Amino acid sequence: VPNLVRNTVLELYESTDGTVENETSFDEMTDEDKCRLLSLQMGGAKMKQIGGAKVVGINFSASMTLEVREWPEGLPDYAHFQDETYNGQTRNTRAREDKKMPLVRYRFPRPFAINQLPEKVITMQCVENDDGEFRCYQGVWRMQPLPGCSGEGRESMRLTYAVEISPRPYLPVALIEGRIAKDLCNNLKAIRDYVSSDK
Repeated sequence: VPNLVRNTVLELYESTDGTVENETSFDEMTDEDKCRLLSLQMGGAKMKQIGGAKVVGINFSASMTLEVREWPEGLPDYAHFQDETYNGQTRNTRAREDKKMPLVRYRFPRPFAINQLPEKVITMQCVENDDGEFRCYQGVWRMQPLPGCSGEGRESMRLTYAVEISPRPYLPVALIEGRIAKDLCNNLKAIRDYVSSDK
């Protein structure tokens, strides 16, 4: 992965079978609390990541501790805004008006997806009270099979990613925002090139 300086696994999480949704208090919880409770059943890892890049001639590095979870059946609907219109506003309107809204843990961004196709999801978010360069960092990798889109005996998969970041006040957001977007594109291309190559 471009610009990843160090990636250390601190803890592994085993997936468990549970009946959280059958608990009587589950329906009374907030959507974020439901998602947090369900996430505890998903496999994954706690990781310390340090990334680095040169931005306008200045070496920049950022660190964070992430909770990474695998959702083999995809995220539940309440874990993100699914509809084009929510509370009477379109996505574009919300994007313009919500720039100053604080990010909410366990309310993940939604990358492009075809709702009729199954999906597998990996979520990442910084741990609570992380001392890294971001107050909040949460992202979603979404994988969807694309039947009929590849040749005989081959399979195709759509991989999409969305991320929301709330940096600390001392970070030069205007300088690093474009670099983060560029690195994200480079990461997606590197994955595509790896899976497309003949091994």
